[in-house]
Amino acid sequence: MRRAGILAVVVLGAIGVGTALAAQGDPQQKHNKADMSRARAASLRLSDFPAGWKASPASKTDNSNPRCSIYNPDQSDLVETGKYDAPDFGRPDSSFVSSSTGVFQTAAMAKTGYARVAVPQLSACFGEIFVKAIKAPNSATVISSGPIAFKKVGDRSNAYRLVVSVKTQQGTVPVTTDISLFNKGRTDVAIIFFGIVEPFPPAWEQMLTARVASRVR
Repeated sequence: MRRAGILAVVVLGAIGVGTALAAQGDPQQKHNKADMSRARAASLRLSDFPAGWKASPASKTDNSNPRCSIYNPDQSDLVETGKYDAPDFGRPDSSFVSSSTGVFQTAAMAKTGYARVAVPQLSACFGEIFVKAIKAPNSATVISSGPIAFKKVGDRSNAYRLVVSVKTQQGTVPVTTDISLFNKGRTDVAIIFFGIVEPFPPAWEQMLTARVASRVR
């Protein structure tokens, strides 16, 4: 299958995934320089990846109507003081990894916000929006979604997997999205592993997640 054909479909899916994480119930933004730097310092960087991977700007999404019928966390009563969306880090087959780091005003707020986001419906929502994002003549079918086993990091952590079959003019492409989330003190982190054809090795995903957690201050 031509890589360009795969990439076109994946980009559409990625836009949908990004939208799922940005609800209208986002926390109040009272960003300060110290916590913006704290969020950036903890996030993924190109040096975390093997040779041959490249960084590209994080996907821009339209947040005007990001609601999902089964997942719509409300964090509007919480205060976010730092935020950083890392670049998308991709390998030649167009698989990629991205991360989003948020710092809250207090550890209690971060814990509350995390509890509202890290629920089993998260991966199902990714699937719902992904399927809607794939336009004719292509189509996508959700094969499975739900929690997966993952080593604990930070104060609390969860991981979920979405498996989607994407039908294109060049053939059918399996896409596996693993979502790793953790909370540590005032910081909440989400890492998305977007694997085309094959999922990323679990040990590698866990290593990257633990590396980010070790940088949270």
